[in-house]
Amino acid sequence: MLQSDWLQEPSRAAKRLIFARHGEYECNLLGTCNCNPRTPYPLTAKGRLQAELLGERLRGAGIEAIVSSEFLRARQTAQLVNAALGLPVLVNSLANENRVGAVFEGKLNEEFLASIRHDPAHAAQPDGESFTAMLARIGKLLEDLSRSSPATILVVTHGWVLQGVRTLLGEIDAADGAMCVDMPGNCRTESVSCRDGRISREGAIALPDIIPR
Repeated sequence: MLQSDWLQEPSRAAKRLIFARHGEYECNLLGTCNCNPRTPYPLTAKGRLQAELLGERLRGAGIEAIVSSEFLRARQTAQLVNAALGLPVLVNSLANENRVGAVFEGKLNEEFLASIRHDPAHAAQPDGESFTAMLARIGKLLEDLSRSSPATILVVTHGWVLQGVRTLLGEIDAADGAMCVDMPGNCRTESVSCRDGRISREGAIALPDIIPR
């Protein structure tokens, strides 16, 4: 992955952002948690195809740069998408998945969700991250992207982050976001416009209606 300092180049113009969930990987098939970026799980063959199709879908969208989370599945997705785009890529931990805590690493997603059901938006393990804390982290990412020089940026990230984007837009509440209600599928996207760290649908990119398999 190419490291770049373009996020530090000042520009207050409105940005167009496309948030994309990574392609399918092993834990999606098993229904288990992987929220530690140092535990590498690669994409499945289906996930690689999904990422390649996403790259084709994004041709012509005017994307100028790609941000990826630290996780292997996101970085591989970014690489495969970038085969169609040929752009600079920056790995940024602010785009990482929500931290469920070490006790739930490798455990069933249902076990983690049961542990936060009493207060989905705020509950967290001592070494984990609540959904509201993740929203604050996404807000910091949005502030950074607001100051960047590229006008249109693809962010390759994770399902809970896309849930966070929808929550910040006011389209779902934080409790539903945390509990994975209507979780976007692999390589699904959310397009927004962003100015000064605030996002809306107005001015967002309308992508071709091609759904990665």
